[in-house]
Amino acid sequence: MQLNLLIDGWFRVGRAQGHGASAVIAPWQITESIDNNPIIALDTPRPDFNGALAQFLIGLLQTAFAPADADEWFDRLESPPDPATLRRAFAPYAHAFELGGDGPRFMQDQDTLGEQTPLPITALLIDTAGSETHFVKHFPADGFSPAMAALALYTLQTNAPSGGAGHRTSLRGGGPLTTLVVAAPEDDGQQPTLWQTLWLNVLDEETLGYRATPGDAVHIFPWLGPTRTSEKGKLPTTHEDVHPLQMFWGMPRRIRLDLECPAAGVCGIDASEHPALVTRYRTKNYGTNYGGAWQHTLTPYTHKDDELSAVHPRSDISYRNWLGLVQEASDKTAKRVPARVVSRFWDTSYRLRDEGWRLRLWAFGYDMDNMKPRRWVESTLPLFHIDPDERAVIDEAANHMIEAASLFFGNLRSALKDAWFAPNDPRRKSTKLDHVEDAFWQETEPFFYAWLRAVITAEDFVSARFDAYQGWHRELMIYTLQAFDRWADYNQITEQSHPRRIAAARRALRRFNYKKQIKNLLDIPEAPRQPAPT
Repeated sequence: MQLNLLIDGWFRVGRAQGHGASAVIAPWQITESIDNNPIIALDTPRPDFNGALAQFLIGLLQTAFAPADADEWFDRLESPPDPATLRRAFAPYAHAFELGGDGPRFMQDQDTLGEQTPLPITALLIDTAGSETHFVKHFPADGFSPAMAALALYTLQTNAPSGGAGHRTSLRGGGPLTTLVVAAPEDDGQQPTLWQTLWLNVLDEETLGYRATPGDAVHIFPWLGPTRTSEKGKLPTTHEDVHPLQMFWGMPRRIRLDLECPAAGVCGIDASEHPALVTRYRTKNYGTNYGGAWQHTLTPYTHKDDELSAVHPRSDISYRNWLGLVQEASDKTAKRVPARVVSRFWDTSYRLRDEGWRLRLWAFGYDMDNMKPRRWVESTLPLFHIDPDERAVIDEAANHMIEAASLFFGNLRSALKDAWFAPNDPRRKSTKLDHVEDAFWQETEPFFYAWLRAVITAEDFVSARFDAYQGWHRELMIYTLQAFDRWADYNQITEQSHPRRIAAARRALRRFNYKKQIKNLLDIPEAPRQPAPT
């Protein structure tokens, strides 16, 4: 089975014209027809595959086509290379991207693992959770096309969750959050090109602090050499043991696709007919155990007690995640820093703004419960162009508004439980309000960005910030009272309503929403004292 993931066409993309007409291309063709009918999107059948493929292509550009400095990066952003240039740049690394054959195989162990019991190819998918829990209940039994098997393999290695004893997590831990800087659509509706999406997340060598050459390939792509196994007593693999660019090509799982027994049929992922489907694979524990201060350029991190840990998605992604994803944030226990590509955005924001760029943050990943995926999480957040000398004011405003929103939701949660349950009712602790919390952050999000934008675009930051704080407090007051009224008389929870208890909880909610901590955060003035009655 022959498929080279750098040379051959194997993944589907959408173009600007022809009603999103799709085509199958090779990586070096991503700039094809960029002036008249550009490629604007990846078009795989699964959102996690789209996210993984974006990282694959960014990693490829970072490895084989990194710009020397910021000027060269800007030049290539504005004037993309032609496909022939990309093909020449990728060619020295092509030997590392053979899916099959007798030599090294992409993302696969050099050992055939012949002593291991074969597993069905569907078990490669993270959302099958080792065939215990399925998001998708029914897969055709035939297998996966080689292209879809390659994507499933890369998606697993890049996001690898806990998998039992000795089955290692990804270089960023199990189910990391990925954040990419992407261009927003233009006013006339024109969509950004795929090249822009990818190149905005490639760092220049000067910023990165190192570069790659074809001679480094064996240290960048772990499958070109024997697996660095991790049986008891062996030390973790750090960024000092291998090339730092292995962050894009980490191989924590020992996997070998069974390509020797292909079967004709319909691919269980993209429903295409193929003469040589991959139906099974073998795996073995104690693959590469990544440790130490790895810092992937596409992931935000938390610094705590001199330890560095990648951020992982939880529930949804909304403006409450602004702190740490878009701007730095610190509290008494930890410091949260955005991905390096996001930090680079802040460093170049003024130049991108002057050239008319509008940008967003694309955040995605698996919300994992150890081995089990709870959901795939994906969202976009706006990025604002802010001059460096104005950053501190804007950061403080966003910080105060989000902290105040958290307090408002805490008040709402307490008030609802007061309305539903008596003080000694054990259900007060056990009842989850995830649906109320998700609604709170989603439904207040437009108001947050509107008020934050008002501060960013104002000439007088001080007065604009004061107005925004008052407006934000007013929006949150209205929302929490309306949400309380929506949920308080919820008979599925309470079995029967208690009007007096509901009324008391609503009065407390109004009072708590003016408590001192909120007033301090949002500069709410003290109400004038009423004169004593005569």
